[in-house]
Amino acid sequence: MTRLSDANSRSYESPGEAEQVIFDPAAVVFTLHMPELIRLISDDVGYHGNWAVAVGANRLRGRRRWSQPAILSSDHGYSADTYEESTGASLAELRDAPGMVTRRLLGPPLRSLDSGEAFAKARTDEE
Repeated sequence: MTRLSDANSRSYESPGEAEQVIFDPAAVVFTLHMPELIRLISDDVGYHGNWAVAVGANRLRGRRRWSQPAILSSDHGYSADTYEESTGASLAELRDAPGMVTRRLLGPPLRSLDSGEAFAKARTDEE
């Protein structure tokens, strides 16, 4: 994914005044889809070993999570400019527990943005 944020402009603001916000739902959805893509690649090439997976984002400092309506948005801005995290996962874990892989990769920034609870179910593998 190439873009995790955008301007959250209001009708009375010029584009240069708009606050840049983080689309945390996009990060969660794309990270949850990654294990399925890896599983398909593994089946195609016949590799059934462990994988190293990672996420990263930059230019985050001070950005809050996107929320609609904006009045529901948290005041918690992200404190670091860059976020990078990696983890190892077996093919079985990628297939059967993608939520746990997502938790390891995205848990810290979601907590920092005060959106950990919003995505709690997505970061577990409970039905």
